[in-house]
Amino acid sequence: MSNYLESFKLRSREMAADADPRHIELAALIEFSQSLNSSLDLKSALNNLLLVPMGRMLISRSAIILKDAENRPRVEICKGIKKLKPGQKLPMENLPPALTLIDDRAAPFFREHQFGLLIPLINRDKVIGTIALGKKPGNTPFSDSELHFLSSLGNIAAPAIANAKMYDQLRRANRTLDQKVQVLNTLFEVGRELNRTFKQDEILQRLSLSLMGQMMINNFFVALKDTTDGQLTVVYKKGSSFNDTLIDQCLNACTGLSHGSNALLIDDRYPVFHNSGISIIVPMRVQQQLRGYIFLGPKMNGQPVTVSDLDFLNLLSNTVISAIEGARLFEETLEKKRLEEELNVARDIQQRLLPSVMPTVPGYDIDGFNLPSRRVGGDYFDIIPVSDDRIILTIADVSGKGMPASLLMSNLQAGLRLLAYDNLPLSDFTFRLNNLIYQNTSIEKYITFFIALLHVKTHQLDFVNAGHNPPYLFHADGSHDTLEKGGIILGMMPDMPFETGHLSFPAGGCLSLFTDGVTEAMNGDDPFDEYRVIDFFEKLPPDASSKTINKKMIERLFEFAGDPTRDDDVTMLTVKRI
Repeated sequence: MSNYLESFKLRSREMAADADPRHIELAALIEFSQSLNSSLDLKSALNNLLLVPMGRMLISRSAIILKDAENRPRVEICKGIKKLKPGQKLPMENLPPALTLIDDRAAPFFREHQFGLLIPLINRDKVIGTIALGKKPGNTPFSDSELHFLSSLGNIAAPAIANAKMYDQLRRANRTLDQKVQVLNTLFEVGRELNRTFKQDEILQRLSLSLMGQMMINNFFVALKDTTDGQLTVVYKKGSSFNDTLIDQCLNACTGLSHGSNALLIDDRYPVFHNSGISIIVPMRVQQQLRGYIFLGPKMNGQPVTVSDLDFLNLLSNTVISAIEGARLFEETLEKKRLEEELNVARDIQQRLLPSVMPTVPGYDIDGFNLPSRRVGGDYFDIIPVSDDRIILTIADVSGKGMPASLLMSNLQAGLRLLAYDNLPLSDFTFRLNNLIYQNTSIEKYITFFIALLHVKTHQLDFVNAGHNPPYLFHADGSHDTLEKGGIILGMMPDMPFETGHLSFPAGGCLSLFTDGVTEAMNGDDPFDEYRVIDFFEKLPPDASSKTINKKMIERLFEFAGDPTRDDDVTMLTVKRI
């Protein structure tokens, strides 16, 4: 710049020796215009502009004031004024549109800084700024030729400054665009890496690398909401800046934090986080549902957090929480698959506990079926020949459904099989079975139970009903017996007595044992109930086999309730005397 100024002075002196002063000024302006337009660097252009009048007229102080993006005057460059700094905004909105000599009527700002002359910078009929020059040595007034020269200088400089400003804005925009492209590339790489893993720890380690590489942040922790109780729990911590006490304070403070979906830059609006070492809090959301937070310390290089940084963090948090949610769903799918496999095994085991082949009993036709509400259920029936002429018939319904009910049903089956061959009276048999179930279950678990001992040769039927739906013994003449005698349900109280009932099984008779899944099959608010069971059996043809009866009952239940197993297990055991 000094070389340019010396060249300008030397050329001026050479021209002064043999040329008219107006020609000298014109040549100087042309040379200045060429120099000014040869560079699109705004700072260089403004510096050149000030040096010309300062060198020509020995002015010691000057400034260039330009309008910013908000159309407010702002100091862009200044020389020789200690109290004035670049970037300082002027306490006014408009700048004079013409060459103005500073006097007592001028704005206080210009008088305060001892300016003597304002030269407007006008481009396309708009005032884009002004050149503020200090007074000449000894307060010598500006001559007409000097004012003309300075006015021409402003006219030449204004388009060049406008072009330089536009170029500077484009350069800034390109730099911003480059930064955003870099951010998108980083997020693309992060997303690609996260799509390769379904492990939460690996996802959070990738988050750590991204924060360090993009923002130079090496101290942070991540807290996620528990899916059951909604409590925030720290799942990852990086760096040593946050101890357990500080982390608990931050988590508690977030409970009442009012915020949207964007990253929060901690400032005076959030005094609860002062002295916490937290610089940024980034909410993590999935479909507008808050799932957690990322708590970030300051940058390692001490640089301030920019708007681009916050945009990056918002996008990064969305990418990370989506990956974490995907990993959680993947784990749930695997767990569900494992559970399905276990339920299939349990179903196979349970089905083996039920009779797979109906026994052949002389003079009788026997058939049973079980339809569980879920993969496994709590209904049970069994047919146990205990001698050549005695056979145990039993049906039971364990409270509840699913795996817990199936386990208790297995317990019942084991106890029943253990006692079946002890040749005990049915009342004693049920007494012992009740105590066994009571010892192995909690108070909220119980079993409705019915057991009958059929004497094949004498056609006598002994039975005990422990709180179960009363079976019916239908006679060939259309009448029926209700088998209710017995006692309370199994497992409620120990050492309870049970009473045994006795009936004769008539020729052509049909004994129907069923669980409440039959009578409580629902059509809207209307249950199938016992009356429909009785009506069903009364309308059966006399020669219908037990298998046919059960098949028609299943069809009748599906016609009535749609899917009778929707709410409960359905089990029946039918015995006909041929």
